[in-house]
Amino acid sequence: MPRGWKAGRLGPFELGGLWKLDSPHSYFGGWSALLLMPSGQFLALSDRNMRLRFSPPGVVVKDIPQKTPVGIRKAIYLKRKDGGLEAFDIESAVLAPDKSIWFGLENDDRLIRVDEDRTKGAFVRLAALRDWPENGGAEAMTRLADGRWMILCETCGVRRDGLHLGLLFADYPDRSQPQKFGLVLPVGHDPVDMATLPDGRLLILTRRLVFFPLHFESTLVLADPAKLDLARPWATQELARIDDAAVRENYEGMALRPTGAGLEVWLISDANGSALQETRLMKLCLDLKRLPG
Repeated sequence: MPRGWKAGRLGPFELGGLWKLDSPHSYFGGWSALLLMPSGQFLALSDRNMRLRFSPPGVVVKDIPQKTPVGIRKAIYLKRKDGGLEAFDIESAVLAPDKSIWFGLENDDRLIRVDEDRTKGAFVRLAALRDWPENGGAEAMTRLADGRWMILCETCGVRRDGLHLGLLFADYPDRSQPQKFGLVLPVGHDPVDMATLPDGRLLILTRRLVFFPLHFESTLVLADPAKLDLARPWATQELARIDDAAVRENYEGMALRPTGAGLEVWLISDANGSALQETRLMKLCLDLKRLPG
């Protein structure tokens, strides 16, 4: 366990491990999205279009292809008229059933879809994103158990009393028109990622910046799509608060990893290129039977 760690308000979760990640590469860091790939490895995406593929600590992943498919990085760059490449700030990612990967972007009214072979990328423009604030973006995105898609804006909506804005799609975002809805998160917190639990409910990761002492605080909240009414604010339930000084960071990416013992919830942080922050990887163990009904 981390030095100075005191079990706090983790609710149904147990801290399974905490690691500091580092690299001499100048572009390392800024990780804002995390995916569990079919190989068993994680794929992290950054706000500078970089990717990091790695195995979960303590897990031996076999039969990993040695040849990396060309293009998941090139496919999400836009070629400028001067021949250079324009990068995007990736904030969310979804691995779809057809093995395409979808990326949500900051400061952009488009999503990016990368095909199964990872060599081609396509932009999907969403008119509903045009009025979102510059730092709003498709901050959190997931595919629901019934095939619908959901996107949450980080800073849209009044945010008063925890009210935020989301979009609901009946199918893939390029096949259906979104419907707006409001959801209520812990006051002062913004959504940064979400994932679909085995029972169909959603686990939403939120964070807020606390100014004194300066630090980030995160929560994990539960939301049931079966109770979503587009005409009314959608209530969520706080499960855990990550605010202990030994473990807190600017966690932005989240991935779920099923195991024989239950479910692992992995979080990765964005250090913002700051000497005062760290790139951390956290493992939380969840006994699904401990979730509220």
